[in-house]
Amino acid sequence: MRTFLLLIAVFICTNVHAQLGYGPEVSLGSSSMHFVPNSAFTSSSTSGIFSYRLGGVIDAPFTKHLYFQSGLSFSHKGGDRNYSFYVSDSLNDAESRSLVLNYIDLPLTIVYKTRSQGKGRAILGMGATMSYLIGGTSTLNAHGAYNDTAFTVHSKTTPDQILRKFDIGANFFIGYELPTGLYFKVYYLSGVKDLGLTSEVSKNKMWGISAGFMFGKGRNVNKDAEGLIDKSTD
Repeated sequence: MRTFLLLIAVFICTNVHAQLGYGPEVSLGSSSMHFVPNSAFTSSSTSGIFSYRLGGVIDAPFTKHLYFQSGLSFSHKGGDRNYSFYVSDSLNDAESRSLVLNYIDLPLTIVYKTRSQGKGRAILGMGATMSYLIGGTSTLNAHGAYNDTAFTVHSKTTPDQILRKFDIGANFFIGYELPTGLYFKVYYLSGVKDLGLTSEVSKNKMWGISAGFMFGKGRNVNKDAEGLIDKSTD
């Protein structure tokens, strides 16, 4: 991770003189969580929820094919989980928890684009996403028995009571950028940090389809001497 961040810093310092591309991006998809309950539970399963992301992107050229992208976005993530154990009719527990998580995301992504500026081209990106939890809900439903006494629990709390607020994930995408600046991509985000505050393991996962528009498509005009424009037909 340190090597990647150092590479990003070099990219930024090298390109402070270059005019940035910039624009909005909207994503729709699904999110879930990699989840391992504590050792008392013998069965578990997870399912996804509808997710979305709204934000802005900046696009800095390093060469005519290699770019650095970043920005800020609001993302809606989470997932549903079910877990249980059964020892006997007098000792058992079945729980379900629904997590709705709101984050501010900061992606740091290296992007490869197959053709030169101003032409239709495939795009491929990979990098890291830093996320900070800013809100949401955690809804728990449980029922079972303990010492022949039945119990039922329903509670709703803030998710930071069971999850760490800061998250780091690896992001990947592939898509296509039109000459006009309009682009589409399919993305996947996989959390690499365990967010659980207890013995549970929790990691975010998110995938979806994004659409955006990049202003500043003419930002490399008359920069032939810098090698940012390729006049060939590819």
